[in-house]
Amino acid sequence: MRPYQTIILLTVIIAGAVFLHVRNHRADPRIERVANCYVELALLHLSSDTTSATFTIQRDSVLNSMGFTEPSFREIKADLEREPEKLIDIWDLVDKKLKARKEALDIVKP
Repeated sequence: MRPYQTIILLTVIIAGAVFLHVRNHRADPRIERVANCYVELALLHLSSDTTSATFTIQRDSVLNSMGFTEPSFREIKADLEREPEKLIDIWDLVDKKLKARKEALDIVKP
């Protein structure tokens, strides 16, 4: 092979590898929405009596405010469970958001 052909071939291979890497690691827009919903549901769970009838109403209100219904939230959750790396991204984001909320509360306390 001539040197310029080798350079072109290597450039095409590297560009293809970069393209595939970026395409496979794009952020799923659902991750942010699901993580935000989990945070709000976790806070509701901590501050409410989960056996009361009002909890279900409050939970549905949180889901609706995040643009979900219970079936749609379960469907997205089931879809994301097929891709474990996305679940890891969700739980990392949930952890960060809960820690940030806790730190914000710690700052407010005297």
